[in-house]
Amino acid sequence: MIKATLEYLVRSLGILMQEPARDSEIFQTHIARVLTSIYVLQSSLDFERGGDISVNLFQLYEYSRQQTLKLMRNDDTAQIDRAYHSISEIFDAWQKIK
Repeated sequence: MIKATLEYLVRSLGILMQEPARDSEIFQTHIARVLTSIYVLQSSLDFERGGDISVNLFQLYEYSRQQTLKLMRNDDTAQIDRAYHSISEIFDAWQKIK
């Protein structure tokens, strides 16, 4: 489930990086998908067993959430590209896990 959620998240962040029109259905759909995916990932973390890894992942997911909210508010400081690249690295690592 985590791998699929990360894949979904990477895909939606990639679409948002292409800067679809803010009033388009594509923009709204992928904003919602990103926020939902991040919620799923954050709520799946086990802080007791995961320790620092869980904390670091939570912070990375939270950064991505904040950048998405900035984009949604039309804040010029939104860094969706950085969020995309960070999440892509995590997704790549998950793909290597057998």
